[in-house]
Amino acid sequence: MPSTLRAEGIRHVYRGGSGELLALDGVSLSVDEGEFVAIVGPSGCGKTTLLRILGGLLTPTEGWVHLNGQPLSSPRRQVGYVFQNVNLMPWRTVLRNVMLPLEVAGVPRGVAEERARQLLALVGMEGFEEAYPRQLSGGMAQRVAIARALVGSPGVLLLDEPFGSLDALSREQMNLELLRIWQARRVTTVMVTHDLQEAIFLADRVLVMSPRPGRIRTQVVVDLPRPRTLEVVYTEFFGALSRRVREALDASSAL
Repeated sequence: MPSTLRAEGIRHVYRGGSGELLALDGVSLSVDEGEFVAIVGPSGCGKTTLLRILGGLLTPTEGWVHLNGQPLSSPRRQVGYVFQNVNLMPWRTVLRNVMLPLEVAGVPRGVAEERARQLLALVGMEGFEEAYPRQLSGGMAQRVAIARALVGSPGVLLLDEPFGSLDALSREQMNLELLRIWQARRVTTVMVTHDLQEAIFLADRVLVMSPRPGRIRTQVVVDLPRPRTLEVVYTEFFGALSRRVREALDASSAL
C-alpha cells in the first residue's frame, strides 16, 4: 500500500581526513500517500544524500525521517530503491534477480517466483525471464531494476537518476513506462533527476534545491492532468511550468 513520508530538519555533515563538508542543512519535506515528487538541483547539492536519508540508507547528522508516523533510521522492506547503476547480479537470470529480495526475506520459492513473474509482466519484461543482464539494453535493465524494487510491495519508491545513462529516446520511453507502472501501483514516489522536463512530466510536485549545502528553496506544483502523454510536453502550460522551475533554479543558484 502507498505510504506517507516525512522529513524534518535534516542536516548532514560528511567528515573525513580533509575536514567537514556540510551537504544538507535544514531540509524538511513531506510526501503524501500515492504522490509523485521530483527533486531537482545543481550537481553536488545533496540530492542523492537526501534520497539515501529518506530511504534509511544514511543516518542524518541532525533531524528525523518518519514513514507512516514511525521513525525511519535503517533500510526497510517498505521502501524500494532504484539506483542509476542497476546493480543486477550478472550470474543470475532476470527472473532470479527480481526474486532476490524475496529470497532474502525468506519468502517460499514458489511464491517468490510468481510475484517476480507478475512484476516482470507489469514492467514489460515478460518473455525475458531467463535472460541474463549482459543480454539486456540499458532501458531493459532499468525495467528489471524497477521490478526488483517493487517485488516486495513497498509503500515508498525512491529513484536516483534511474534513466540518467540512457539516450534521449530511450529515456523518453522509460518516462512513459514509469508513469504507466506508477499509475498501476500508485506507490508513493520520490525521484531525483537533473532533467527538468522529466521532473515536470512525471511529478505532482517539483522540489528545487539550492547549491551545497542543499536546502529546499521552493516547490512547483504540476497541475497537469493524468494520465499524461508526450503531447503535453509541447503545450504552452508545460512550457510555463518549465520556465518556473528554471527560474527557481537560477534564483537559488544566485543566492
